[in-house]
Amino acid sequence: MINGITIGADPELFIVDNNNKVISAVGLIPGEKGKPYVADNMPKGFGMEIDNILGEFNIPPVKLRSGFVNNINYMKDYIDNFVKQINPNYGIQCIASRMVDDDQLQSDEAKLFGCMPDYNVYTEKKNKKPNAKNQNLRSAGFHIHVGYDHPAVPESLKMVKLLDIFLGIPSVIIDPDKERRKLYGRAGAFRLTKYGFEYRTLSSYMMSKDSILNLVWDLLTLALNFGGLPNAFDKNQIQYIINESDVEEAKKFLNNFEYIKESHFERIQNFLKTFEV
Repeated sequence: MINGITIGADPELFIVDNNNKVISAVGLIPGEKGKPYVADNMPKGFGMEIDNILGEFNIPPVKLRSGFVNNINYMKDYIDNFVKQINPNYGIQCIASRMVDDDQLQSDEAKLFGCMPDYNVYTEKKNKKPNAKNQNLRSAGFHIHVGYDHPAVPESLKMVKLLDIFLGIPSVIIDPDKERRKLYGRAGAFRLTKYGFEYRTLSSYMMSKDSILNLVWDLLTLALNFGGLPNAFDKNQIQYIINESDVEEAKKFLNNFEYIKESHFERIQNFLKTFEV
């Protein structure tokens, strides 16, 4: 059992105009990778920057759901208002991936991919640098930062695997996107940190609505307080479901996974109905 758990995040999002065209954040949002812009009116621990052509923000680590949801919404609103002051036709979009027009990909930043590698928890090796067949594809992640007392590598690796089960597989049902994992967000994607680890499988869509954010918190805390890996843990099955975004296999897995509470599975299923015609 781990103690002193804190949850933070550094999510990415798209800037779009009122015709739903993706607009490069380069030149719109101040701050650069690793050097976030912190405005005078921002509370401590918040900041924003660019990553490739996307906007990215940081929130401070918290221990309560309300702080997690409120902090993410604070920065979403802040960036939305910030770009609207530059152009009232601009806004934010929390979605897993978009195709971007050539005219928005002319900056040096737009050509930077995978400058800092992440790792595969199942192989414990670096994930390959993204090399999309379509050079206009861009993706946005919702990276979760987990801190805890006396972090240890074996414990962090175990928790990344648990998050794949409790969050990664449900996200296949909730998030309709099939393109992002051609670039990022494959099963077990993580980085170790001095305070714990960063889980990098989820997309920006998972912060698009409060209802999803609340479910993310519930499933996250279930995973982190679970203990050991389930007896029926099958790493090949888990990787296949997430990497192939196989909704039917994800539903079968969760139907047979007794540790996902029935109420949580109903909420996951309700999100799926949103995309059924």
